[in-house]
Amino acid sequence: MSQAAVTPSPSAPKQDLASLGALTEVGFDASAAETARIRALAAALEAVDPTPEPARAAALLRGCWRLFYSNFDLQRSTTLAQLSLGILPAHKVEVTELHNKIDPATGLYDNVIHFLAEDGSPGIQVMAGQYQAEDNRTINLVCSKALVIGPGAPVRLSTNGVRAGSLRTGITYLDEGFRLVRGALGSLCILERLDPAPMRWSRDS
Repeated sequence: MSQAAVTPSPSAPKQDLASLGALTEVGFDASAAETARIRALAAALEAVDPTPEPARAAALLRGCWRLFYSNFDLQRSTTLAQLSLGILPAHKVEVTELHNKIDPATGLYDNVIHFLAEDGSPGIQVMAGQYQAEDNRTINLVCSKALVIGPGAPVRLSTNGVRAGSLRTGITYLDEGFRLVRGALGSLCILERLDPAPMRWSRDS
């Protein structure tokens, strides 16, 4: 009598990815061996994705997500200009945390970077954008403006005249608290959902 195949649990790969994300400082300090291990774990998780249409899964996408790993050439010490496609001035900053906020009802899709300025004061940079589903697993994102929120009034600059273009992104794993995203040039981002229903969005600060 044949036995039904047992679907592997995603719990172990998720726990290992979260641990490696912390160990590698969000990917800032990932070694070649750690990067290879993360890729293997990500592939294992993608093979058991429980959501057949993640790009259209509004209830699962909505909320505030924290990035805990990326292989997209992240730098801890950088400038606002490098973080904003050249829109903001080249003030030096130290990145402390990265978030992604999504509201499928309005198409809001913001990348939020928490940083420390040279004088140690905290600030937040928001790349405010809109997204739409291209197919069941792919979204197109267009950035509309860059904001810096900190001491004093927020600075809001439009991306008009900046060749931001649209960013095509694949959602390769999605559940109620975990998301894997793959983009151009083999980029991989791993995020955990902190809050499925934020009271306000960073761009409204």
